[in-house]
Amino acid sequence: MNKNSFNFLDRIDSLNKNQTQLFDLIVIGGGITGAGILLDASSRGLNTLLLEKKDFASGTSGRSTKLIHGGLRYLKEFEFSLVRKVGKERAIVFNNAPHLIVPQKLLLPIYKNGTFKKWQLSIALKLYDWLAGVKKNERKKIFNFNKTILKEPTLNKEGLVGAGFYSEYRTDDARLTLEIIKTAINFNAEAYNYLEVRTIKKSNNIFHVKAYDTVNNISFEFKSKQLVNASGPWTDDIRKKNNSISKEKICLSKGVHIVLKHENLPIKNPVYFDTLDKRMCFAIPRNNCTYVGTTDTLYEKSEKKEPTPNIKDITYILDSVNSCFDVPKLKLNNVISSWTGLRPLILEEGKKTSEISRKDELIIAQNKMISIAGGKLTGYRLMAKKVVDLIVNNLDRSEKCYTSEIKISGSKNINQENVNEVKIRLREKLAEIEIHSNELDYLFHNYGSQLTKIITLLKTNRYNTIVEAEAHFCIMEENLYYPLDFFLRRTSKLYYSPEKIEEEIILVTPIFSKLLNLNSDEIKLLINQLLAYKKRLTNFNDD
Repeated sequence: MNKNSFNFLDRIDSLNKNQTQLFDLIVIGGGITGAGILLDASSRGLNTLLLEKKDFASGTSGRSTKLIHGGLRYLKEFEFSLVRKVGKERAIVFNNAPHLIVPQKLLLPIYKNGTFKKWQLSIALKLYDWLAGVKKNERKKIFNFNKTILKEPTLNKEGLVGAGFYSEYRTDDARLTLEIIKTAINFNAEAYNYLEVRTIKKSNNIFHVKAYDTVNNISFEFKSKQLVNASGPWTDDIRKKNNSISKEKICLSKGVHIVLKHENLPIKNPVYFDTLDKRMCFAIPRNNCTYVGTTDTLYEKSEKKEPTPNIKDITYILDSVNSCFDVPKLKLNNVISSWTGLRPLILEEGKKTSEISRKDELIIAQNKMISIAGGKLTGYRLMAKKVVDLIVNNLDRSEKCYTSEIKISGSKNINQENVNEVKIRLREKLAEIEIHSNELDYLFHNYGSQLTKIITLLKTNRYNTIVEAEAHFCIMEENLYYPLDFFLRRTSKLYYSPEKIEEEIILVTPIFSKLLNLNSDEIKLLINQLLAYKKRLTNFNDD
């Protein structure tokens, strides 16, 4: 395997070089689906290029509930095949990226007049365990009232009957997407963020894709034999640029999550609970916080880049939390941050977004551009396989998919059994340089085995804080240019510790300036961009 550079230092030279190439495949979209396709195609030996108009995972794939889960709620729609497939995929992702996947036991409280009766939930979870291939020691349990309160004392006791207790997996969706792309880079793939596709033409069986570098304000043109549109909410926009859309196939569902300090919602376990209108909602403890979501409402605005929650969305979540948990009443001022994602769903006339299937679908244009939409985070690898199988067939090649066996970047020498042992060794390495971090869990689950590189940077550059070494690492190895992307998607600090941003931006600014050769005016603009975004995280509107 070769490794292309993955930073901004030689970006222009790299882009110019790739204008002279004829790629086997160009992928438009740097979310989880595009990342999966990039890895599958490059690992099969296809010369593959990915273009993302913003940052990697800046759309749907960085704004999910951050669970690798089997979709218990899809049993209610009788989508047994979907549950079976994504259940098996959970095990594969956990095996290939054990540092990014955290096993969690979810508590699902049972209330009188709730979504499930006790016997119904017992059957549903048993079926779920069977379909998803859950290991024997991780299978469901059904608790009575007393055991439920022992497990989760914060639950509202009125009408509480008991609870189900079952297995799911938590992840960081943006980190998972990025690490998959980095893995593909090791298979000689090329991937660029901030490269917006402007035009698509096909002549003599070759696609010509013009893209605009929004960082350097330069246009480039790339050529490929095959073209895949994996742009999520922008699927129909790319189809229009390809002149291949007769009617819209995609509808968008808005999903809002809020973040609270853990002391305001001090749950011991992730909880999957009923909202006031009998939908299901997650409350998940993480990084000294608890995040809660999600909503599921039709999104019809033309602005898709930065969807925001409104007062109605936030109030809906807070009212549901206040109804289910016996804690001091939560109000708007308890929300420390939020994120809003748009789910690209296959349009089904007459159905609410919550009723539309999450199955993926291929749309093949007259000129053979392939669009893929729908699907779930957990099923990204299967969606990629479906697409690349078709690409390989179109190219009259025969390479088979083997991504189920490919370890994801950051998982070197880490497996499901030795996670705690690796953490202990890393803690000792930090202690050697007199850094006794209480953030080891965050660092390990963010970087995995790559944390040793960050520790080396701490030593060799004599940085005083870990965040400085993190910034250095991400600039050099994760195609990072904007401080906003560092605090939002490389580290998630904007979500879970927004109160520290002003202090930490002062620490990392000199590193951005030095490594990226930015002048003071450029740095000032980037800092203002970050601070303006931070303000938006809790700036809810009334529409």
